[in-house]
Amino acid sequence: MLADILSAYDWFDHPDGPKFVETHRDQYRTSGHWLFLPGAFSSFHKVLNNEELWLIHAGKLLVHVLDPGGAHRILRLGMDFASGEWPAVTVPAGCWQAAELPNGMPFAFGTNVCAPPFSFDQFEIARRDALLRDFPDHAGLILRLTREN
Repeated sequence: MLADILSAYDWFDHPDGPKFVETHRDQYRTSGHWLFLPGAFSSFHKVLNNEELWLIHAGKLLVHVLDPGGAHRILRLGMDFASGEWPAVTVPAGCWQAAELPNGMPFAFGTNVCAPPFSFDQFEIARRDALLRDFPDHAGLILRLTREN
């Protein structure tokens, strides 16, 4: 299955971490597929102008959300409802978000949807030092899911 996914699209390495390909764009919304491989993670980032929907098609993924007040939630993407997984989750606009494969998961494949359309001028990748200053209680998570800047 992974070989088929890799060959089906013209992937690029998203500046925030996983492989990505935009699959739809119009005046109302954008969507794109993401692919997490071992060692890849989506560093803490936020979309400033809209919510972001995450949908899973294969595998499992952990989406970490830090709200402006400092609360940390883990949104579990997958199909095991009994263990708290969901096939689609929503990250509110303006929240910091990051994603990673759970231990032992070989890959995860899914889709992000943004409405209004995604734009890099409404996208911010977190500065590690600023995030550590703003959310010191989550230092371990921040150090694991940011890149040095």
